Amino acid sequence: MATEIATIPLQPGVDLEDPNSAAGKVLGNTFSVLREQDGYQRAYHGRQVENPNIWQLLVDWDSVDAHKKFRTQPYYEPFVKHLMSIVDDDIQSMLHAHLSPHPPSAALSGTTCPVTEMITHYFSADISKSEQSSFESGVKEFFKCLEEKAGGFKGFAGGWVVEEVEHEGVEGKAKSWQSCVGWQSVEAHMAFRETKDFKDNVHLIRPDFKKAMTVHHTKFTEV
Repeated sequence: MATEIATIPLQPGVDLEDPNSAAGKVLGNTFSVLREQDGYQRAYHGRQVENPNIWQLLVDWDSVDAHKKFRTQPYYEPFVKHLMSIVDDDIQSMLHAHLSPHPPSAALSGTTCPVTEMITHYFSADISKSEQSSFESGVKEFFKCLEEKAGGFKGFAGGWVVEEVEHEGVEGKAKSWQSCVGWQSVEAHMAFRETKDFKDNVHLIRPDFKKAMTVHHTKFTEV
């Protein structure tokens, strides 16, 4: 199983929230086509809080190959062309991650968590297996701390990204890890960052061999 993660800049003024708007109809068509695909499971979408003109679309597939098969279909090009009518310039990125637990709904569904902290950790592409294992253990321990002590924490899913990526903080290609952290609110997340529990445990997800990290919040809706 795999989750497609697309980051998409929207044209200024696009109204995705009104299903009867031009953009809303494009969005409705997007999900109608996705639902018909073999291997499609569910999708989550929403605007970034810090930059509302950035739209994120996450799609759970049976496998990366199921998504790739969709991209070979004769109707895929018209599907993308229709979607691009609301996109400003081009899609920023389209990656796949093996998020656990699967499905990652507990961290992404707006019905269970109103906002999701999206953390991407970047490492050298040649990160060792022992370093990967150490980081995974640190992630597990850190989010156990959140579950026990963080007010407003709603859920977590995380995993390694399949594709190597580029990031200004890493020389050459990078390997990355995607964490999705569900919160009751951005304020709840910010409040936890000020606590002793956070400060005593954050080193678990910031090892010395981490090269870079990005964080933002997105308000997702599950469809």
